Amino acid sequence: MYMKHKQSAEEEVKIVQEYLGGKISMSEAAAKRSRVDNETVRDWVRNYKADGEDAFLPLKNRAYSPELKQQAVTEYLARGQSLNDVCKKYHIRGTKQLYNWIKVYNVHGELDSIKHSGGGSYMKQGRETTQEER
Repeated sequence: MYMKHKQSAEEEVKIVQEYLGGKISMSEAAAKRSRVDNETVRDWVRNYKADGEDAFLPLKNRAYSPELKQQAVTEYLARGQSLNDVCKKYHIRGTKQLYNWIKVYNVHGELDSIKHSGGGSYMKQGRETTQEER
């Protein structure tokens, strides 16, 4: 695992553009150029494709509405799309965020941001699933 090496937004954009242009490989973009892992570069590429250069602007913590969370989770579960595809469509910054929403939904059956946002165990009482979901 690589140590965190903070890139400037301009450097990240340049690396992504070189990768997308076929000038460098994923591993070269990650290891040699930016000293991050491949997953980080994949996130940069996905966010760049979704939001362009604005994806690299510094952000405060982004709050997602319960409706957007519900749509993203439902689309992932019902349509069998990848985490990356759903994150790109809904402009979610990371796949881990969506994965956590899916865990909450599978346990509680809802994504009320107030009720289920504050720590604690997700492993309480499981929700009933249909045969098709299984």
